[in-house]
Amino acid sequence: MNFDHAHKRTRDADEQAASVRDWDQRYEQLSAGRFDGVVDELRVGPVQVFAECANQAVVQAGHLRRDRLSIALVRAAGASGWYCGHRLSGEHLIGIPAQGDFDLVASAGMQILALSVDTPALRTLAAQLDGADTPVPDVPTVLNPPPAARDQLRGLLGTALSLAQDGAAGCTHTAARRMLVLSLCDAMLGCLGTGAATTALPASAASRRRIVARARQYMQDHAHEVIAVPDLCQAIGTSRRALQYAFEEVMQISPVTYLRTMRLNRVRSELRQRSAATVGDVAARWGFWHPSRFASDYKALFGEAPSATRAAGLRAA
Repeated sequence: MNFDHAHKRTRDADEQAASVRDWDQRYEQLSAGRFDGVVDELRVGPVQVFAECANQAVVQAGHLRRDRLSIALVRAAGASGWYCGHRLSGEHLIGIPAQGDFDLVASAGMQILALSVDTPALRTLAAQLDGADTPVPDVPTVLNPPPAARDQLRGLLGTALSLAQDGAAGCTHTAARRMLVLSLCDAMLGCLGTGAATTALPASAASRRRIVARARQYMQDHAHEVIAVPDLCQAIGTSRRALQYAFEEVMQISPVTYLRTMRLNRVRSELRQRSAATVGDVAARWGFWHPSRFASDYKALFGEAPSATRAAGLRAA
C-alpha cells in the first residue's frame, strides 16, 4: 500500500492550488498583500488527507476527480467564508461531491482539513460494516454530524498528518497503513451516515450565488474585452443593486473590484509561466492600458512589482 507525504510552503495562489493533487481547481487571490500558504498532504492507499491555510483571502473553484468523495473541516479565522451558497463562520464540516463544480471563498487564515477517499473503496467498506451502501452526497453539502463524530474525524486527520511529518516507524508497515486507512474511512462514514445534512439554501442565498456565478463566468469569458457594469447587468439579467449586494455578500468585494482582481490574477499567472512577452504586453492583453496604474494595482494586491514576478518565473526556468 503506497504511502506518500509532502509538505509545501507556497508563495502564490496558483501554486497553492496545484499543490493539492487530484483536484482540478483554480485559486484567485482576493485580499492585498504577499501570499504565504502551507499545504500538508498525505496519500496512503485510496485515502488522501491534506491541510491547507493561507494568509490571504482566496476564491477556490473547480471540481474533484470523478471517482472520489471528500469532506473537509473548515474553520474561519476572522471574516466568514462562503461555500456554494452556504455561509461559513466558525467551524463547519462540508461535503464535496465528485459530480459538478464547487466554489469556496476562503477568508484570510481559514484552516482547511480535508479527507478524500476513492468512492469504490468507501462503498466496499460500507457494505462490509453496515451491509448497505454509503450515503454519498451528490450536491455540495454542509454536514451536521454529532460532536463526537466530528471530534473523532478531526483527531484522526491531525494525528495522521503529524505521524507522517515525524516519519513514525509504524507508517512503514503495511498492516499499520491498512489500519490507518480503515480508521479514516470509518470516520468519514460516521460523519456521512449520522446527523442531518444541509443542502437547501435560503432563497436569497441561492439567488446571490446564481448572480455571482453568472457574473464571474461572463467576466472570465470576456476578460480581454472592456466590461462595464451596465453591460454586465444586461448580460446576466440583473440590476446594478442586486449585482452589488451579491458580490459584497459572497465575495466581500464589489463586482468592479473583483473584475480588476481577476484580471490581475490572470496577469500574474502568465508572468509566472516564464512567458517571453514583456510585462507591458501581458498587462495590455488583459486590458490594463495605463502602465503606472497597473503596476501600482499589481503591487498593492500581490506585494511585489510585476517585474519581480516575471524575473522569478524566468529564474525558475
